[in-house]
Amino acid sequence: MKRILAMALASAAGLAFMTTPVNAASKPNMVIGQRQTLQKGQRYHFYINAAGRVRINGNAKFTMTNSGRNKIANYGSSKNQVFYLRKGNYYLTPTNTASVNSNFTNLTKIRKDFETVVETKKNVNDVNHPMEIKSGDHIKGMLGFYNYDETDAYTFKLDEPSKVTFDVNALPIYPGHYQYYSLRWKLNSNGYPLNIFTKEKSQKIVYNLPQGTYTVRLSNLRGRYNFDFKIEDGSDTVPSASKIESVTDEKDAVRVNVAQADNAKKYELMFTQKATNGNATIGIPFQNERLVGQALGTSTTIVTDPVFHNPSYGMTFKPVDGQTYLVRVRGINSDTYRGPIDADKTPVGEWSDPYEFTYHAPKN
Repeated sequence: MKRILAMALASAAGLAFMTTPVNAASKPNMVIGQRQTLQKGQRYHFYINAAGRVRINGNAKFTMTNSGRNKIANYGSSKNQVFYLRKGNYYLTPTNTASVNSNFTNLTKIRKDFETVVETKKNVNDVNHPMEIKSGDHIKGMLGFYNYDETDAYTFKLDEPSKVTFDVNALPIYPGHYQYYSLRWKLNSNGYPLNIFTKEKSQKIVYNLPQGTYTVRLSNLRGRYNFDFKIEDGSDTVPSASKIESVTDEKDAVRVNVAQADNAKKYELMFTQKATNGNATIGIPFQNERLVGQALGTSTTIVTDPVFHNPSYGMTFKPVDGQTYLVRVRGINSDTYRGPIDADKTPVGEWSDPYEFTYHAPKN
């Protein structure tokens, strides 16, 4: 008798896990795990206390929302509806009367089917622990279901200039709600950010990149995603390496002599101020609309304006007499470039090694 009673209590506890009511008088419960007849126009409530998958089988047509009234995406078919849900309260409103079956599966039991890297609190896939990917890989992932799983990161290495393609499908839980819908990409190259890209739905993201090691960070999505990764030769598009050959001081400016690079139509300079302890502070590119001057032999002379100007940040930078700087250069394959780099539209070369100089203002 005690055993039967214990089993009954355990069964009741299992149902309470899934169907704890918010207001039982006004919102009837959707009883997950049992066959149930849903009445047209009636709003049903259910609660889950862990991330998981809910299946609803039958001829019922309905909408499902969360407590914020965001519509939940169906990952299945019209007769076998599948929902991937975070912990919380959910509401279901049928548009016809129908008998249905339902079941719940904790996401921890099935994540290996949907993720290339199955993460836990101890095994994360973030910018500090990115997964290495190679050309031809098919990657699957899920974001936003757990507190430790808001960002995924992947790294790859290019031994030569390359065209890199990500063929992406984003499958958000809340379609149409921008804050939970977009799949945000940030690509870093050897410590320098190239740009932030926000892509929605299914798209191909193409980068033309120099050799180097890269990290792609994915975030801002609640739902599933997948992508196919491919690397192709890009030597006919990506600018080759350049270098700073000399720097000459001018009044409130400098003249920079740059080695020409194949496929480069313009050049970009990055100035960083050298700290007193010998380390360089982090710099951002200071662009100039006259980055490319007349070709002089094997070099291109770039004369700065009276100030180095960064239009994307609304900042100006003026050299200080006696201050030591580091300057880098990279080629840009664009006739119209006048702002931040969009690597999927503007092929860029790799940053050169830093050239160190101390600015001395002319006496006259």
